Amino acid sequence: MVKMKIKLLPQRITLKIALLYSAVFSFVLISLNASVLYTLKYYLIYQSMEQVSTQAEVIKAKLSEAKQNMDGALKDTAFSGIPDENIYVKIFDSKGRLLYLSKKLERVAIPYNTNLEVPVKVDEFDKDLVYLNTVFKKGDATFYIQVIKDMKNEYAFLKLLFILMFFADGAGIFISFVTGYFVTKRALRPVDYMIKEVKDIDAKGLNKRLKVYGEEDELTRLAKTFNDMLDRLEESFARQNRFVSDASHELRTPISVIKGYIDMLDRWGKDDREVLEEGIKAIKKETLEMESLVEKLLFLAKGDDRSIKLERESFDLKEIAEEVVREIKLIYEGKNVSLKGENVRINADKKLIKEVLRILLDNAAKYTSKNGNIEIEIGSGDEAYIKVKDDGIGIPEEDLPYIFERFYRVDKARSKDTGGTGLGLSIAKWIVEEHGGVIGVKSEVGKGTEFTVMLPLINDSK
Repeated sequence: MVKMKIKLLPQRITLKIALLYSAVFSFVLISLNASVLYTLKYYLIYQSMEQVSTQAEVIKAKLSEAKQNMDGALKDTAFSGIPDENIYVKIFDSKGRLLYLSKKLERVAIPYNTNLEVPVKVDEFDKDLVYLNTVFKKGDATFYIQVIKDMKNEYAFLKLLFILMFFADGAGIFISFVTGYFVTKRALRPVDYMIKEVKDIDAKGLNKRLKVYGEEDELTRLAKTFNDMLDRLEESFARQNRFVSDASHELRTPISVIKGYIDMLDRWGKDDREVLEEGIKAIKKETLEMESLVEKLLFLAKGDDRSIKLERESFDLKEIAEEVVREIKLIYEGKNVSLKGENVRINADKKLIKEVLRILLDNAAKYTSKNGNIEIEIGSGDEAYIKVKDDGIGIPEEDLPYIFERFYRVDKARSKDTGGTGLGLSIAKWIVEEHGGVIGVKSEVGKGTEFTVMLPLINDSK
């Protein structure tokens, strides 16, 4: 069974905004006109009530002033000045007999002795009426006066006004839609330009940027934000390409060495024991280096996609440093490695912090002389700190901003001899920052290098 989707709204944002603008304008216009009609209607009703009340008072005043008998007064005085042809007057005696009728109002029979002295609006007899019943006494005689106002002229005026407003509203809504559409289309013209420009941007053309001009409005800010995003994407792609290129280069070297030794073993190793042992030893060495490189690459890749979860625990930082110092002394015999400072407890991932210490001490050991000095200091203030200082070859000032970048080497010729891959400091920086800390470096060529790691003393588990 094929399901069909009914599109209730147009897809173009220009039409959507124009329709929304027209809907709001229509609601306001119709509400305003309805308020006007409603207010005018009740004003006309109020005015008609005032009219029948006034007319009743005039009639009573004239009857009071009349000196002749009541029959003559009714005919000659009371109804000589009715100002409106739609006003009808009836006078009854105390027994309900109709004494006088100014003119006949078809199919209308309103009780004369109810709702006395109170103007009343009724919608009966297919008419809209306002009437007033009042009592008049003269001597011993009692009369009931009923004044009725037929509001057909007022309601005809309201109907005409409603029709005029209806067509005016329709014209206004149509004009508002057309105006809103063209104004919106003009206002969103930069969006069409952005769409066209963005379609031309791909991975090979990230250097393109949207033009930003005009006032500082929402669309200008959108273009600037998009350009900022392109800057970040371009930088990210550049880092990624550089990373892939460097990783390929690093992997190509051990693979080439292994391939060379395999060829050598295939030719001469079968019969020459010395060649066989040399080849196996070299292949093992290169395999271990390649394994180490791949592990570091995987670690950084997992760090990039946030798949590494910190396993925090409370431990003594100085105790961890003592363990790493013992390891370094076994690996690099002859290095003068010393540890000082205080016991500092932190809440962190023990294995990862230990890896940071290994990386910093390994770097220090590689780039100091055989009898070089390495000092580690553990302490705390507002934060816990680790300082690793050596008196090695140092780092040129121009290289300091880049040493934490992946695969960056200060001395590329020397780095291969020392077995470096250019990933250690990148890993250390990631670990420290993931713990909410910072890592910094000071160095001077020929005098040595000092790395400082700052870590929070207390940090909630992530």
